[in-house]
Amino acid sequence: MELLQLRYFQAIANLGSVTRAAAYYHIPQPAMSQSLSRLEHELGDIKLFDRRNNHVVLNEAGQNFLTSVETSLNILDDGVKKIKSLKHDISGPIHILVMENRRFISYCVPTFSEMHPNLEFQLCHDFYSDTDQDYDLCISSNFFYKQMKSSVPLIKERIILAVQEDHPLAQRKSISLSELQNEKFITMTSRSSLYKITVENCRRCGFEPHIPFTCDDPYYVRKYISLNMGVALAPSVSWAGRFRSNTKLVPVENPEIYTTSYILWNDLRYQSPAVRTFRDYLISEAKKLDGNLLNDNE
Repeated sequence: MELLQLRYFQAIANLGSVTRAAAYYHIPQPAMSQSLSRLEHELGDIKLFDRRNNHVVLNEAGQNFLTSVETSLNILDDGVKKIKSLKHDISGPIHILVMENRRFISYCVPTFSEMHPNLEFQLCHDFYSDTDQDYDLCISSNFFYKQMKSSVPLIKERIILAVQEDHPLAQRKSISLSELQNEKFITMTSRSSLYKITVENCRRCGFEPHIPFTCDDPYYVRKYISLNMGVALAPSVSWAGRFRSNTKLVPVENPEIYTTSYILWNDLRYQSPAVRTFRDYLISEAKKLDGNLLNDNE
């Protein structure tokens, strides 16, 4: 049984597809299938997956084996990180899953890299990522994200209404959410925090929001607002300065809506000096943001 076989098996399990796992490791699909077959043979001809259409799903044996494999690989990976960081310098890889505050992180990464040029940043913005095994840190509005049970609040901000300047609500001083029940909403995809904020708060006000437009990129949400295709509930700090010039921002006062993003990590996994230092840097920089309600002076 080889180490690479175990990593291939873990990838197949996490991605639910031999083809996708092969693409992830940049090897031919038959080679990935052969590796899995050899692994199952070495385990006593025990099948680890059930085949369903174009996907593979872990069976009971596979689930039990995956738990042991992930524990073993985590221990091995942590050991490698500890050895590499014995010099205690700020270098090496930092893997981050950025579910929120992309703009803030994109500002912090190059600035921090200039101070510590021997770093290797790997960032993922995938809302549909099903694993956090490879991530040192996660930026999310969920203060618990799978194995990442340790968290610190990063940014607390108000949610505002964004409308095109010709919209009838554009000149309002404030708005009650219940007044939007006949509006078309533009928001992020259904697994995003902004989508959940929009739906949950509208439901609390007694109506189901009409959402004909969803996007996986905040840039296009803001663009469609500027084209007067609908209105949007938007974060006041994270998107500050990013709206088109013809977009008006209206406070929502009934109810007032807030959202908080967190920086998360797994305390059971080894955190290199680079990861710990960057985590502290993010927390420090977030306190400087105008409108961050977690600021000490607010």
